[in-house]
Amino acid sequence: MTMLIFSRAVFPALICIGLAACAGPAPAPDPSIGADTGRSSHSSGIAYRDRPIHVIESAPPQVNVKDDPRLGSATARIGIVEFSDYQCFYCRNFHQKQFAQIRKEYIDTGVAQFVHKDLPLRTHAQAVPAAMVAHCAGAQGRFWDMHDALFIHQGRLGQNLYAELARQMNLDETKFNTCLESQAYVRSIGRDVGAARQLGLTGTPSFLIGTIEGDVLTIVRQSRGAPEFAVFVQEIEKLRQPPAVAPR
Repeated sequence: MTMLIFSRAVFPALICIGLAACAGPAPAPDPSIGADTGRSSHSSGIAYRDRPIHVIESAPPQVNVKDDPRLGSATARIGIVEFSDYQCFYCRNFHQKQFAQIRKEYIDTGVAQFVHKDLPLRTHAQAVPAAMVAHCAGAQGRFWDMHDALFIHQGRLGQNLYAELARQMNLDETKFNTCLESQAYVRSIGRDVGAARQLGLTGTPSFLIGTIEGDVLTIVRQSRGAPEFAVFVQEIEKLRQPPAVAPR
């Protein structure tokens, strides 16, 4: 079986997207951003578990989720969008803890759809390459398998791991390599970064919760950082309630 080969011309160009995520005026300093708790050499992002999801008070903004990887029933009217970075410790922590419960209670039961968007941080050299690997695996129907594997092996992100995982998943390596070398998903990753910037999201993980119809999520609540499962439950249950009928 052929070894996975990465063109040197590919990744430097991709990393520019990660830089673009933090371009422009810098946000106010926050001591929790990029803080390393000592639990992982790749720790970064935000751990705002003590901060509640806030309600969007103005006219509800919308975000397009067309072509984004999704889990759940296409008829589910509640949507959860995660902006994530494969090298972020807190993103991995969310998928190892809260996400399993959310999937069991709401995604697999047809209540909610879960949507992945990329927000590679400029401090993470492997964030964009890993995102490309996940999407190129997705082109062969293995996005979520690769997504999960990248978080499981977060401490080993790099060319050797990507080649190993491609072999383990029995991917067509010729197609996989061609996908990576052609930078097929650069634009989609860039669109995710642009969407995050428009919403003022600068850290990972960040979440949008709202109602979803077709390819459009109308945002009702937004969170920087991963709330506890109980908070997700509270917000999802609010959206499950029928809209109040104004008195005549």
